[in-house]
Amino acid sequence: MSKWMVVNKKGDFEGIAKRNNISPMLARIFVNKGISEDEEIRDFLDCDLSKLKDPHLMKDMDKARDILSKHIDDKKNILIIGDYDIDGVCSSYILKRGLFRLGNHALVRLPHRIADGYGMNMKMVDEAYDKGVDIILTCDNGIAAYDEIEYANSKGIKVIVTDHHEVPFSLTDTGEKLYRLPNALAVVDPKQEDCPYPFDGICGGVVAFKLIQCLYEKYGIDREELYDLLPYAAFATVGDIMELKDENRVIVSRGLDRMRSCRDFGLNALIDACRVDRKKLSPYHLGYVLGPCINATGRLDSPDRALELLLSKDHKEATLIASELRTFNDDRKSMQALFTEKAIRLIDEDESYSKDTVLVLYLPDCHESLAGLIAGKLREKYSKPSFVLTDGESCVKGSGRSIEAYDMFSEMNKCKELFLKFGGHKMAAGLSLEKENVSKFREKINAFSSLKEEDLVNVYNADMQLHFKGANLAFAKELERLEPYGNGNSKPLFCEKGIRVVDTRILGNNNNTLKLTLVPEEGINDPSLRREAMIFGEADRLEAELKDREDIKILFELSINSYMGKESPQLTIKDYKLF
Repeated sequence: MSKWMVVNKKGDFEGIAKRNNISPMLARIFVNKGISEDEEIRDFLDCDLSKLKDPHLMKDMDKARDILSKHIDDKKNILIIGDYDIDGVCSSYILKRGLFRLGNHALVRLPHRIADGYGMNMKMVDEAYDKGVDIILTCDNGIAAYDEIEYANSKGIKVIVTDHHEVPFSLTDTGEKLYRLPNALAVVDPKQEDCPYPFDGICGGVVAFKLIQCLYEKYGIDREELYDLLPYAAFATVGDIMELKDENRVIVSRGLDRMRSCRDFGLNALIDACRVDRKKLSPYHLGYVLGPCINATGRLDSPDRALELLLSKDHKEATLIASELRTFNDDRKSMQALFTEKAIRLIDEDESYSKDTVLVLYLPDCHESLAGLIAGKLREKYSKPSFVLTDGESCVKGSGRSIEAYDMFSEMNKCKELFLKFGGHKMAAGLSLEKENVSKFREKINAFSSLKEEDLVNVYNADMQLHFKGANLAFAKELERLEPYGNGNSKPLFCEKGIRVVDTRILGNNNNTLKLTLVPEEGINDPSLRREAMIFGEADRLEAELKDREDIKILFELSINSYMGKESPQLTIKDYKLF
């Protein structure tokens, strides 16, 4: 079930267009995005590196820099503790490469998803002690490692935390949040309530990038060397699904530029293994093609192999590792499809799930690393916050994916007594609990839910109704100025009614793509108004439903199709309604 809304924000579209040399239609899209000031529009279009925020504004950043620089100068042993996902791997790589440039051969310890769990643990502290580590530097984790950091302190190991996750808190009887910070020498996390950094929506990789920026400045390293790390900050930003707004947009835009001409063996080998055209590299490829290969090794095996790829200085070695990572990802996709189908079948066959506004699925045989991916698929299909739980080595583990109307982390705090461990943010979370609490969790999380039926409808916000005369090649090219697209900067959506389907054709190795030829009813005999369109999904069913239909209403994105040197406007249909 879906609902379409046409955004109807008011603005001086003609004036904005004239002052910024854009079309009134693009001006309307900017206003819809909440961007109406000329300077904001210019910043959005330019994506200049000068727009990056001052890293020194981040709480404890200079303190962390000074502590690390003393350890570098004194030849002390530094251990980087990262995470097993793309943000953790890229963060670790950025810190490792940056510290190496400054003369420190820092060690890196990435957690094994199953053997170690998320982030820093006591075993890692013991390992650090045995190796004579003087200071632990966390990245993409650590803000919740209160007990682990106290343990490190007790063994004489200093700790600096760099993270971007929410600061853990407890709720008082009056609903006040009591935050709990770890007892580290420095805690660099823009999510801290008293951190003056003006944008807290950055990932762990960007926090790491900012720390290396401050160190490079202190040691007089050329700014261009810092920008060599931008592709990895961009990779982490997209991979961790950060919103592509503010400085994230600059980092991803300029990071992609540098990635297209990057000479690093590992990154290039991965691009080649995935058969991605460098010239067309986009956030889509980072998030859905390259990124899953980095994540797959951390899901099904150890994330160390992904870090080895990025660190590789040998073309042959990098090519071999990249091929392995792609194979891991192929295996992951097969397993994910199998258990997603099983989860959907369970939901559809058990009527009690239709009454739940929050889905909690227990799939004991599913690999625990797939839980979040499957939860995301369930959220998409049912438009409900979804948790998928699986059997871990000693307890039940799970991941959740949310919808805009539901703050998952805050809601989980209401039943935190059921968890052995949990963490996350509004849109995603992870947890562990005893098996006997699985049904209690489903019951309680739904009892606390205040979601209404209207919250569970998939709502599409179209930027405007767009006649096929306006859905032309010139406008499609102008829309490219809004790239890179991603979370927080979605592709513009358009709608139109009175459309006729004059031809259909099923494409794709798995018959999962339907190509349509569309024309508006009043332009049935006008070839200039014919538009090619693509729709993805169950092509057989879609063709049976759409073939030769008249007077349909479509919701679509507009892009450019390049074929045999010829360019033409192409529609990607996101939803449709029949009359």
